[in-house]
Amino acid sequence: MKNIALITAKGGNQSIKNKNLIEIEGKTFLGWQLSYAADAKLIDEIFVSTEDELIKSEAIKYGANIIDRPKDLALPLTNHGDAILHGVKAAQTALGEDIGIVTILLGNTLMNSGADIDSTIQTLIDNPEADGCMTVWQAQDDHPYRAMTIGSDGYLQSFIKLNGADTNRQSYPEAVFYDQGPWSARYLSIIKSKRGETGPACWWWMGDKVVPLVRLWVTGKDVHTMLDVEISRTWVQNKLWRIR
Repeated sequence: MKNIALITAKGGNQSIKNKNLIEIEGKTFLGWQLSYAADAKLIDEIFVSTEDELIKSEAIKYGANIIDRPKDLALPLTNHGDAILHGVKAAQTALGEDIGIVTILLGNTLMNSGADIDSTIQTLIDNPEADGCMTVWQAQDDHPYRAMTIGSDGYLQSFIKLNGADTNRQSYPEAVFYDQGPWSARYLSIIKSKRGETGPACWWWMGDKVVPLVRLWVTGKDVHTMLDVEISRTWVQNKLWRIR
């Protein structure tokens, strides 16, 4: 039984063209993720799910296995979980043997490490009742209690209606958010998961019993703007993974 890394990296990006292939310090975003997966001691095989020929070529340079993603699973509004489920099943077929744990990585972030991947996998090994483990960051000033929306009249309104909300963030209940780092889940948990029925928040493929691994914000920011690219560059240049 093998543990695999599945990197999802579609082409046709709307926010930044070919963002998975932007180079930071001589390596593309996808290249960084492939390197982290190779560094992880608990990963046996690496797969890249994509429909894009340039991304396939980049993945092959690192010795990754290619999963040809159908174009209808590479659309702007494709549910990520559907692409993940397709990739996991395709990897199982390609391997011809059982998969134990799947670590899902995003092709458009580099704020990761082989150690983070191993930590999520080891968490599942140590917690046999858990379905998955995902990296998160803990909210402070950006807690849901402080969230606002813009009403139809153009004025700010509370996103969550509270009576007497405190300005003291230490009084709020703990809130965490996924930080674009590794998702690790048992193969069987992914296969049995159902959209709208399982998983925390919108991450239905993770199963119901998901253990959090808390990292520093902005450790896992993915790329949608050029500002995100520059934050990623700073993260690499200053080796910020060493201070977590």
